[in-house]
Amino acid sequence: MANMGADALRARLTNPARIYLWEVEFVNPIGGGNRDALKIQCQSTSKPGRSVGRIHLPYKGTGGVNFPGKVTFSHEWPCTFVENSVDMAIGAALHGWQQAMMNARTGQGGLDVDIKSDVYLRLLDQTSAVVETIKMVGCFVLTVDDIPLSYEDENLIIYNTTWAYDSWE
Repeated sequence: MANMGADALRARLTNPARIYLWEVEFVNPIGGGNRDALKIQCQSTSKPGRSVGRIHLPYKGTGGVNFPGKVTFSHEWPCTFVENSVDMAIGAALHGWQQAMMNARTGQGGLDVDIKSDVYLRLLDQTSAVVETIKMVGCFVLTVDDIPLSYEDENLIIYNTTWAYDSWE
């Protein structure tokens, strides 16, 4: 019988993965964005999920048999960035990327290969060594939420964004 006590768990989890040890790298920000600012000023995100469909085959009087189906992704990935008032690099990067995708004034956009870029989410350990790398293939900025401004509040300018991606590996 397996040892199910706390000592067994502690022995197994010598270095549990923390949700606050990660980094995002935008290797080639479209529209001339500052890749270092995007990496450093990204404050929160999530590890993307995926699911596998199920094909159920009924058989005679039994409950049937299940087979794995297609792999599906949500195709959306959230990122939150804090802005720096010195250069406003995050707003400029997000706006530049969206303008490259579809210019709001002219209505003209870029080709698929010109508006998408791979983005890497890296999970780190306590020594900042990379323990897992997730490559989001074909990312682009889908939405940038409104930013409420107010004389009464003492908050930072935060960009809540949603990115679209084709797949992740």
